[in-house]
Amino acid sequence: MSVTEGDTLPKKIELSLLAAELYEQQGRLSMKELITKSKFSAGEIYQLFDNKNELLAYAYPSMVFQYWAMMDEIEDFHRLIISEKLSSFIYSMLEMFADHEHFVKDTFTLLVSKKGLKSSFAKELSEVYKEFLIRDGNLSITAGLLTKGYVYDWMSLQFIALVEFWIHDSSTGKERTIGLVDKACTLFESLLYSEVLDKGFDFGRYLFSTLNETFKDQKNK
Repeated sequence: MSVTEGDTLPKKIELSLLAAELYEQQGRLSMKELITKSKFSAGEIYQLFDNKNELLAYAYPSMVFQYWAMMDEIEDFHRLIISEKLSSFIYSMLEMFADHEHFVKDTFTLLVSKKGLKSSFAKELSEVYKEFLIRDGNLSITAGLLTKGYVYDWMSLQFIALVEFWIHDSSTGKERTIGLVDKACTLFESLLYSEVLDKGFDFGRYLFSTLNETFKDQKNK
């Protein structure tokens, strides 16, 4: 992070979260009211954000930044198993979204889903997943080798899809979303911690080597 980014980040977080709060209250964002409530001038705001949509979109990575702060306060967080880390993160984010439900329902698809991995929200999600996995000492050897950038990006896209599911979930207390999260976290843990991946990788490597040697022997006869 550059010095400039370090200086502006708190301002961007403050403004974007306030914008989301005002949108939640009024069903829209009035820049005039944002200026009044934030004490920032119009010029200062537009130095930080090119337009209103960029300002609103930044509320989503700002919520991830809030989670980072919460995570630092949880004692021995990185000793939790992966399903506990994932469920902690996902439920915390969904709780923040529930506090801004009208804002999320109105803006998430346009400002996040349609942009996919190009959204700043997806980039911050990838950083969270990367932090979870590279510091997890329980991963199987093969799973550790597979945890690369594309895996974090894939997980980010799955989270975006989950939020879309949450938005349209009409079950009582969003129980369908809760069930989906619980099962997904458990499955993910089973895959990452299981020695089956290691054994499968070893088998595949042995099979390839054996077949290769067999074909060589036949060719030399």
